Amino acid sequence: MIDFDDLFRSCARDLRLFLQRRVASAELAADLAQEAFFRLMRSERAPDGGRSATLDARAYLFSIAAHLAIDHRRQGRRQQTGQADESVLTGFPDPRPSAERTVLSREELKVLAQAVASLPPRGRQIFLMHKVEELSYADIAERLGIAKNTVMVHMARSLAHCRHTLDRHRTEND
Repeated sequence: MIDFDDLFRSCARDLRLFLQRRVASAELAADLAQEAFFRLMRSERAPDGGRSATLDARAYLFSIAAHLAIDHRRQGRRQQTGQADESVLTGFPDPRPSAERTVLSREELKVLAQAVASLPPRGRQIFLMHKVEELSYADIAERLGIAKNTVMVHMARSLAHCRHTLDRHRTEND
C-alpha cells in the first residue's frame, strides 16, 4: 500500500515546479498538483506496496500531472478560439455534415444497432453495460460474477462483430 503522506512530502515541491514550467502561474501549478494527487489516490491503477511501488506511484503521479497541464492548455485554446471575431469565421466552410453524410450516418447507426442486436445474449449484455452504462470491465465482472478476462473476451468479440458488420455494409454501399 502506498503511503500517500510520504509520497506527498517527498515530491509535492518537485511536482509543483514540474507543473509551473508548463502552466501560467504558481497558483495554477499548485491546484493541478493537488488534482494530480487526488486522481492518483482514487485511481485503480495506483501501484501497491514496496519501494518500487513508490517509484511507480511517483512516475504515475507525474504522468497524471503532465496530462492535466496539457488538458489545461487545450482548454485555454478552446476559450480563446471561442472569443474570436465572428467576421474571421465567415470564410470557413460549414462544419456540419452534408445531407448525404447525415443520411449515411443514420444508415450506419441502424446497421450498428442491428449488429448489437444480433450479438449473443452475454456479449450484448456486456457490450451495453460497457458502452451504454459506461461500466468498467472490473465492475461488469463483479456484477455478473465472472472473470474480468472473460468480460474482455466478450467485448473483443462484440467489437469485432460490430466492426465487421459495418465494414461489410460500407463495402456493399460503395
